[in-house]
Amino acid sequence: MSVAGKFLMVSSRWLAAGLGAFGRDRRGVAAVEFALVLPLMLVMYLGMAVTTIGISIDRKLTIASRALADLTAQRSRISDSEKDNIFAAAAAVMAPYSPAGAELALFSVYIDSKGAARVCWSDANRAGIAPAAGSVYTFPASAADLASNVSSSVIIGQVTYPYSTGLAGVFEMLGLFGNVFDNGVLRMSETTYMRPRSVAQVARDGQSTCKVS
Repeated sequence: MSVAGKFLMVSSRWLAAGLGAFGRDRRGVAAVEFALVLPLMLVMYLGMAVTTIGISIDRKLTIASRALADLTAQRSRISDSEKDNIFAAAAAVMAPYSPAGAELALFSVYIDSKGAARVCWSDANRAGIAPAAGSVYTFPASAADLASNVSSSVIIGQVTYPYSTGLAGVFEMLGLFGNVFDNGVLRMSETTYMRPRSVAQVARDGQSTCKVS
């Protein structure tokens, strides 16, 4: 047999043996599969982490808005100091998340005998958050039953929080979360409606109440 023939025979045997060993050794394949799956696993993990924090913040917002409405609905009149205490209690509920960016609004709405709803008085921790006194208020569909109860008032507590994450840009690029983040910020809000416990309308010192009709 020629040298070339022997070389081809040896080479073919070596190649066959090498391919057989590669087929039996799955370590390389597993490593490649892991490298392909790893980015997806990381995105899923980070997405779950962001979602979990968002759910936790939403629960805090619900409790904070309830604190605003409930603590107010228990009283017949609210002074400036009482208002400050109520706002402080609602802000404290946000822990361990910083309340610095939270927007708190508290206001009373009166529905007259014709079913028209107007804001009697309003307070907020920042200007321009709460609706102005005397303005028309429209109840959302979820609270439409409140508007049907004429000649009554409702205390409304509202909390809005800017949830920000440095991963928002990544999620927006991948098309995750429906692009709900705006410049890395998701504005979350919760509103609670409660009727006064002992009076027809909770009064607010320094602000006029609605005329009962």
